[in-house]
Amino acid sequence: MTDAHQPHATTRGSVTRRRRRERQLVVFGVLIIVLTALTIASLAIYNGNASGPFKAAIHTPAGEFEADTTLVCPPSNTTPLPAEEVVVRVDNATDAQGLAGTTATALESRGFVVSGAQNWSRSYDGNVEILFGSQGVVHAYTLALQFDNVELTLDSRSDITLDLILGAEYVETPGLRSALAPELDPDVALAAGEACLPVDVVEPQLAPGDLPANPLATASPEPSAEPSEGGDE
Repeated sequence: MTDAHQPHATTRGSVTRRRRRERQLVVFGVLIIVLTALTIASLAIYNGNASGPFKAAIHTPAGEFEADTTLVCPPSNTTPLPAEEVVVRVDNATDAQGLAGTTATALESRGFVVSGAQNWSRSYDGNVEILFGSQGVVHAYTLALQFDNVELTLDSRSDITLDLILGAEYVETPGLRSALAPELDPDVALAAGEACLPVDVVEPQLAPGDLPANPLATASPEPSAEPSEGGDE
């Protein structure tokens, strides 16, 4: 009698083990999908290409964070500024004659406020570098859209002015992007495109001693003269 029931018991045990394995595969598959989705979403938020689930930004206080990343993130969901709100000085860090002047003219033709063109005191091997202060993050990202391969560098200046440094690579292919380039769509939000940090976390480098003039700065109005007692009748 015992031998007659043995095959049936063995078959039932096999079915139970198979179902257990199938449930495990389903659970592991769902976990992998969820983790992959979370990883993609986290990278998008970290790179500034998507906004997080919190209204208030979560920032690590300056001085308590160390990282190799020095790129400042643009504000979330911010579109480029109008060109006439961006003040830039063009600096030629190469031996090519007239490079700053021709680039300044091209920027002016697109509405940017050019505050001079000059030779830069140091050489730069890259394509284009933009120096900006904490008040000029959006201005710097707006200007950067005009070029390929831009290095954005935070410095200690306190206004919105920018320094555009033209390097050795720029000499090979000088000029701005085509005005019809998709990167210049004014309705597309600014994005870092790589790992970046909030502006209050990045340590700024020392700004140039001679900063560009800012034609957009409004002078404080002079106080009006107080009327004398018993003025003119």
